Amino acid sequence: MAFHGRKVVEGIAFACVVATHHGLKHVPRDARGKWNAEEILRGLQKKNLNVFPSPSLIRFPSSDEKLSAKVDSTIEGIPERRLNHDQLIAIYQRLHRWLHEVNPYVTAGRAEFYAAHGKQLWEDLRSLNLFIEQHFISIQGHGFFCVLRDRVDGQTKVAALTQSALDREGADA
Repeated sequence: MAFHGRKVVEGIAFACVVATHHGLKHVPRDARGKWNAEEILRGLQKKNLNVFPSPSLIRFPSSDEKLSAKVDSTIEGIPERRLNHDQLIAIYQRLHRWLHEVNPYVTAGRAEFYAAHGKQLWEDLRSLNLFIEQHFISIQGHGFFCVLRDRVDGQTKVAALTQSALDREGADA
């Protein structure tokens, strides 16, 4: 499970590089050829590039939103599910300890290692899942809503989002 969790963090880091590439039209020099998520995330953080997915949900608009914004649906962020650079790096580092054999000079045995780190492993995997389970991303000003496992067929879905009525009115003015 830890190996897969690290691959998820690496996928998030690579997705951030792709979003940066599409948004800024270049890949930061220190991200080229990198595979280590910690190095990639630290490089993006140093440049203040926060191109993370935003955990969100799609819901029907309230009556007020329907009237004022003339929208058919609303994307609402879920702040408690967000992770930042430091949190993702910390998860990546904690997951790393699971990739090696237990060192008998550090931990008495496998049972002690599991007792000491097992709960944190499951908390980290849960945090990663909630972070990307359903999220909003923006690339070059175009919004997309992504769902990793659709409730109907279990498939990954990505939907391109259209501008709101207010954005269209502003463009027409």
